[in-house]
Amino acid sequence: MSIGPHRRSTVSFAAALGLAAGAVEAAARTTPQWGFGPLELAQFAGLSAALGGGVGAALGLALGHGQGPRARRLPAAALGALFGAITWRYEFALNESLRQPNVLLAIAAGGLAGGLFATWLAWVPVRWLIAIAGVALSLVGVRGRPVQGTASSRPNVLVVSLDTTRADAVADKPVWARLVREGTSFSQAIAAAPITEPSHLAMFTGEAPFRSGVVSNGTQLGERPLVWRELQAAGWLTAGFVSGFPLHSRYGWTQGMSVYDDDFGAWPGAESLTLVKGWNQVAVKEHALRERSAARVLARSERWLRAHRDESFFAFVHFYDAHGPYVSERNSTLGAPPTSGPPLALPAYWPAAHRSITSTDWLARAYDEEVRDVDTALGRLLDALGDRLDNTIVIVTADHGESLTEHGYLFDHGDNLYDPSLRVPLVVRWPGTVAAGLRLDCQVGGVDLAPTLRELVGLPAGAPSDGVSRAAELKGGACRERPVVASTTAGRFVAEPPVDHAVRGDGLKLIHHQAGNREAYDLGHDPGETTPLEQTEALRHRSAAFELLLKGAGQVASPDQDPETRRALELLGYVEPEGAP
Repeated sequence: MSIGPHRRSTVSFAAALGLAAGAVEAAARTTPQWGFGPLELAQFAGLSAALGGGVGAALGLALGHGQGPRARRLPAAALGALFGAITWRYEFALNESLRQPNVLLAIAAGGLAGGLFATWLAWVPVRWLIAIAGVALSLVGVRGRPVQGTASSRPNVLVVSLDTTRADAVADKPVWARLVREGTSFSQAIAAAPITEPSHLAMFTGEAPFRSGVVSNGTQLGERPLVWRELQAAGWLTAGFVSGFPLHSRYGWTQGMSVYDDDFGAWPGAESLTLVKGWNQVAVKEHALRERSAARVLARSERWLRAHRDESFFAFVHFYDAHGPYVSERNSTLGAPPTSGPPLALPAYWPAAHRSITSTDWLARAYDEEVRDVDTALGRLLDALGDRLDNTIVIVTADHGESLTEHGYLFDHGDNLYDPSLRVPLVVRWPGTVAAGLRLDCQVGGVDLAPTLRELVGLPAGAPSDGVSRAAELKGGACRERPVVASTTAGRFVAEPPVDHAVRGDGLKLIHHQAGNREAYDLGHDPGETTPLEQTEALRHRSAAFELLLKGAGQVASPDQDPETRRALELLGYVEPEGAP
């Protein structure tokens, strides 16, 4: 079908308007915190402009009739309404359900405003729109230029978090074994929570979840004393590369970060674009991006480390691969998973194909292969530091572990406070300061990471925290035993979530459930926590002291209630699906 010259003029205008809209959005969205290089910025800008231009051309072809500005009004209004409605939904009405009448009215108002504005633009010449697009695209490169550091003799810092990695999972992994030989490792490192966001916040502030009030994934952090904020203020270049939704920038993790890479999409920056958000809402809602593989994290973090290794930097790299479901490429060496017989009671968030598996042994080996993949990725990070490795404080740990079968939890974590979910690996390497080959059995906590790091790099001690510096132990000093408090509220996504707590110390573990029941275990004689202790007078006395400590707890912070957050956390297994028993 041929298109007449008048209609071609309308289509050209609509395409130019969409091109300009896409280019302007690219310039507005671009931030140096992405850490994108010139090629990635060009890809992002090109995609945004192309999407806008393509949608504009399609609307012009479908709705453009006649000639002149009047004929351009309808496709222009449709394009503006589309951008306006989606923008309003994701920028202003994200925290409420789409089914609520007031939200629908607000989205309609956004669409009307966008449509009216675009209708006014129908009188703008095409050449002006092309010029606007050109200026906006050039601004992408200016606005996206990353912050540069300066050369310094001060130590670099690399903290690597192996999500969902239990302490015994790394024992036979080659890169981990190398770090243990070259640094100081702790056999009794205890996470502050079996949940990603609260545990990481405890590591990087020294505040336990019962104190900070952040006990759930999907919680806004607010202003927090994150150790990297102090490092940035002291002149370190700071960067984070994360791979799981609970550490997304929307919750406040970017404060104090020069670069924060939480881009889970295949195309750089695409998930920030209005049209992509709208498409995801309609077409790929069940597969909303919520994590990325170690290989994709490495693609960004390796390049950044190589580019900045001669500067004073703090880098946080987070690998999510060991989190279920286990889909390592190495799984192919295990053969097809057994599916004959009654299926295992696996977590509801696992895909249906996985939930038909009948062998716990196969899944345990699949989990081990995920951890092996991450160990390989860890080796590549160390290689990226080159000859600056020995001037880098390397800390490798995990936010929490994973229950493989213990206590009836099959390949899951989050809603229990037993050791498979709380005992994590921890090793520190810094030749010349940190003792090599030293293995310590005293109990330490994730909350000790921030105060330890502050002392190692020479920062002030900071505000009082639940953790203590372990710098003396790292230098060969006597190991000090301290109790660690852990908290959890996984699976209960409500405004005021109930919280369970545990204290672990002096070979004893007490678990206090908010529902009122208590558990106690003698870890020296019963490390598997299989036989609860009788409630003696001495235990009741210790429980009373623990209750007194918890009375000083901070107010529990409510997690975000928006549908997108809830659905993402459901798909990761941190929230029970609505309507689930």
